[in-house]
Amino acid sequence: MSDLQQDIQSQLSELDSEIDLVAIEQPGNEMLRLFIDHPEGVDLALCERVTHHLNHLRAEYALEVSSPGDKYRRNRASSTASETKESSQ
Repeated sequence: MSDLQQDIQSQLSELDSEIDLVAIEQPGNEMLRLFIDHPEGVDLALCERVTHHLNHLRAEYALEVSSPGDKYRRNRASSTASETKESSQ
């Protein structure tokens, strides 16, 4: 799965260098769930852009694209808190 993840991340970087492929789930042989993140947040429009950009994958997989939610949330809050703490000292 890591080769597939690297390939998809490379393709997403072509679309927008700030899109981060946080995780991939493959609940069945014919389905892929992609969890993406972006510094400006993930909205429906970004998920649609990613889906259209990766349209070729839909020949082999049912494709779901979503924000990471709580399940795959990065430690952005903790890094922001530490940055705030350092800047206040």
